[in-house]
Amino acid sequence: MTTIYDFIVIGAGISACTFASLLNKKSPDISILLVEHGRRIGGRATTRQSRKNKILEYDHGLPSINFSKHVSEDILKLVSPLIESKKLLDISKDILLINEFGLLSKALNANLIYRSSPLMVNFCEEIINQSINRKKINFSFQTLIKSIKHINDIWEVKANNGILIKSKNLILSSSLIAHPRCLKILNITSLPLRDAFIPGKDKVVDTLLKETRKLTYIMRKVYIFYVSNLSLVQSFNNQYLQIIFSNVIKEDLNFERIIFQRQSDGSIIIALHCFYINNLPEININNIINSLKSLFTNYKVFLDLFSEASLIDKMDWRASQPLNHLLPKELQWSDSSKIGFCGDWFDMNSYGGVESAMNSSLSLVNFLNQS
Repeated sequence: MTTIYDFIVIGAGISACTFASLLNKKSPDISILLVEHGRRIGGRATTRQSRKNKILEYDHGLPSINFSKHVSEDILKLVSPLIESKKLLDISKDILLINEFGLLSKALNANLIYRSSPLMVNFCEEIINQSINRKKINFSFQTLIKSIKHINDIWEVKANNGILIKSKNLILSSSLIAHPRCLKILNITSLPLRDAFIPGKDKVVDTLLKETRKLTYIMRKVYIFYVSNLSLVQSFNNQYLQIIFSNVIKEDLNFERIIFQRQSDGSIIIALHCFYINNLPEININNIINSLKSLFTNYKVFLDLFSEASLIDKMDWRASQPLNHLLPKELQWSDSSKIGFCGDWFDMNSYGGVESAMNSSLSLVNFLNQS
């Protein structure tokens, strides 16, 4: 007999996990399935385990979590237990800025900056663990959505593995299958969300699709370097150091920030985040290393690390952060089609990133609970 879930959530990132956990608290007996293309929970905030060297685990997408000083009480209820238990660490003192003259200084930031401990993936895990009836939250990993259909008030989601998943309600925690960029990313010819509806059938979805087309995204390429020389890294004392590049460097080199993450065996992973607006060009690795050496020429500890660093991976994030035209929360739910939307592509009181994504999930759950 085919299982019909109460809710299917496409994605298993921070907004999806927040939605599932909060909905479970409100209605513990509701069945929820989170469908995720990746190998584990977290979305861009997940942690990658090297397939070649299982000891290495590194945060290659979202290196930290920013909260404004006016964060909502609802979010505080979720994150305060993690801060108190040291599972969410304040790393504000570990954020530095390097300018085009090669000088390091303390980065000035009005937000509170945290990272999950020991790894970023643990943040989403801890959010899910706050649910009341954990067994009602299920996951389907390495599952890529091929099509979605709404037939006789039931959502049918077809995945790459040939499995057909059914649900009474559907939640999209990402704009991917609603935005034209998915055509190239997923190698398809039409938008899955558009295909699910005859134009004019659902005004909320029609408006959402129209407005989503206006979203422009920052695209990121992350280069992962590895330093295995333990005698060399002993002189590096920072556990979670992040260095932000000045605006001049960003414009000249497309370098956004660089993260140093110590591994369990004492070695170091260095993740260089580069950002682009229109495309994802390939940068010569030797040019990257030489540029880093030139920028950090005043600091021997960094020069030594870059001299020993070898590239072990690189990641393309083609849909990581919307720039503009965020959607109003009035478009978060269509009651006629039983489809909802959450994530950082919604305007939540001008707070961006993780805070916006979590607030959108809070808003959606509260609306569903009231209705």
